[in-house]
Amino acid sequence: MKRIAEGRTAEIFQQSHESVIKLYRSGFPKEAISYEYEITKRVASLGIPVPQVYGLVEIEERVGIIFEYLDGKPLLQKMVEHPLELDDFAVMLADIHVMLHRFEVPADEGVNHFRKQKEVLASNIHQVDQLSPDEKNAILQYLEELPNGNRVCHGDFHPDNVLIGEKRWILDWTDGMIGNPAGDVARTLLLLRYGTLPDAAPDHVKEQLEGVRKQMGDVYINHYLTQSHLRFDEIDQWLMPIAAARLKDWIPEEEKDQLRSVIRERFYRKN
Repeated sequence: MKRIAEGRTAEIFQQSHESVIKLYRSGFPKEAISYEYEITKRVASLGIPVPQVYGLVEIEERVGIIFEYLDGKPLLQKMVEHPLELDDFAVMLADIHVMLHRFEVPADEGVNHFRKQKEVLASNIHQVDQLSPDEKNAILQYLEELPNGNRVCHGDFHPDNVLIGEKRWILDWTDGMIGNPAGDVARTLLLLRYGTLPDAAPDHVKEQLEGVRKQMGDVYINHYLTQSHLRFDEIDQWLMPIAAARLKDWIPEEEKDQLRSVIRERFYRKN
């Protein structure tokens, strides 16, 4: 099999002209892989553009998912290849996100199949060891007061999880959930502003994107706001708990330092 992509948690191998295997790295929780398998089928049934899933597989003690092969390029790659079109791609990212958030999850589907946004965030915040107990408790209490929602949220929506070809597909549903779109947008905004690329990404790509972070984030959020019914303050109020939950992810210390600054600036402003 030919490896065609990789990230921090998994590698993608082309199995045939019709399928690929997303093979998770050793130690990645099997329940998370099973959830991605099931949730991808659920969002597909709602009409959201995602690759078909064909089954689960185990190779040399690593678990993977067999997906439909899609002919296209990640939006991140297109941004790198065509830097003068960056604003257009940021607008495209926002349009796809707005489209996603129009999908409501039926009550029975939400209870039985989709994780709930605030429960996921609270669980992640509980596991963070870079914040004091007092900070975590205050953030958890604040999170509980934020408005719930019943829309499909991706949980990790960024340019490398959007594939552009004859259609626009949304990939990687490991963190898919039911919740408030404002929280989902807050996560994307943090990723655009502070997210670090996988170690395997070429240095010139990292340097190129580092210089346009603010522009990309600004164009994305401004266009999202013009196309949705949300106000920026509704998104901003989610940044603290979203950043706190992100500290649990497998990310470099440099990014964690930036997230802690976001958290504490809002924490002490609030208090």
